[in-house]
Amino acid sequence: MVTLEQIWSRAELALEVIVDSPTAAEQNVTIVHSSELPEVDEWLAGGEVLLTIGVGQDLGGDTVGDYVCRLKAVGVHALGIGLGSDLPWQQVPPKLVAAAQEAGLALFGVPEPVPFVAVVDAFTRMREAETNRELTRASSAARRFATALAGEGPAALVADLAETLKAPVRFVSPTGRALSGDDAEEDVRSALIEESLKPTTGPRLIRTGSRIVEAVPIGGDHPLGWILTPAEAAGSPKTRALLLSTASALLAMSLADLPVPSGRALLFDSDLSDDEARGEWTRVTGLAPVATVGMRIFGGVRGDSAERLIADIVGRSLLTRTGSLLGVVGAQERGLDELVTRAAEVTGLDVLAEKRLPLGQLHHTWMLWRTQHESEASEVRALLSAVDEEAADRFVDRVLGELFRARGGQELLETLRAFIAASGARERIAAELGVHRHTVRARLAKIEKLLGRDLSRAETLQAVSLALELAEL
Repeated sequence: MVTLEQIWSRAELALEVIVDSPTAAEQNVTIVHSSELPEVDEWLAGGEVLLTIGVGQDLGGDTVGDYVCRLKAVGVHALGIGLGSDLPWQQVPPKLVAAAQEAGLALFGVPEPVPFVAVVDAFTRMREAETNRELTRASSAARRFATALAGEGPAALVADLAETLKAPVRFVSPTGRALSGDDAEEDVRSALIEESLKPTTGPRLIRTGSRIVEAVPIGGDHPLGWILTPAEAAGSPKTRALLLSTASALLAMSLADLPVPSGRALLFDSDLSDDEARGEWTRVTGLAPVATVGMRIFGGVRGDSAERLIADIVGRSLLTRTGSLLGVVGAQERGLDELVTRAAEVTGLDVLAEKRLPLGQLHHTWMLWRTQHESEASEVRALLSAVDEEAADRFVDRVLGELFRARGGQELLETLRAFIAASGARERIAAELGVHRHTVRARLAKIEKLLGRDLSRAETLQAVSLALELAEL
């Protein structure tokens, strides 16, 4: 950061400060620029030091007040006036001084024989030196961060980042659950849930009440986590951005290769006795046994976004999914009900059922809902069985023929069936097949290439699903 005060203090320039600025030491100058345009404010963005000799603007006339006010309004930090025997002004005009004082705009004289280019050059050299210092500082910090991560883990890196920024830092999951330290505040977590669905990989500013939190995403397609820190932190914005991006890249490497959590939901999947169910509840939550628990069943699940977010909130052991149905328990008991509701809202889920029941009845209740849901698919299968066999064979060959004939086709078909059954939820597919999510992504890319179809399109999924059903009849 190059400040106005630093420019004024350059001895070789001998600049004459006419109207001082109480914040000169804090004002970050973005550029030093000369212009004689009377309407130059239309081309300025704020943060400039503007130099002029007054050719296009009468600096000693009655209109100078309007000129100064317009410069102040667009964020110009200071106005420099070229003075000399061959220039329009040998001294700064009194009306200009009065206008600058009234508007609160810093004003200085550039004396003869100092050319404007010398002021610009001095600023450029100072900015380059500052940039080099920032890069050196960021490079040194990057080495420390990498050493801390390798030696002591993410918590050590986060602590070093906080010390370097002189500001609190949190390392949290996509929904604000603590990955080291504390969870994010609930209002911040609610905002992060929505931010997790946005495709941009840039930092986000989250406004909650009187606070503004900067959230730096960690990871690629979907954030694997966030770095959270107050947006009002002091220091150079460029250095800050370098430090945060470096920390984000290092933390992403520590998270990207984590195994896909299977988290089998025994409360949903197994017929447990009351005592067994209470024991399982305590094991997965760390809470005391409860007599009853809140259960919510959502419909309209598409892709893996909703499941991914809600699993991050409650844990995979308290969630299960079949097709477009999603079952969740225990959110209310753990104080997470509002976050689950928020995740359901932003991903467009429908609430199909909401009830309290004994832990031992979760499996039975879920199976009833699942059976009812799957009966609809059975009706479709019965209808397809009436299709002419030759017509069905032609359709299957047209849609899936290249996949059947490809090397490793059986493995790809298994992945395709899992993709359709899980409505595209890649983490669920990976868990079901026992492979890494990157393997799932590679297989799906190969399937799309063989089929010549985009699996993200609804009509493609419909055709492929029908072809698979017909092939199995």
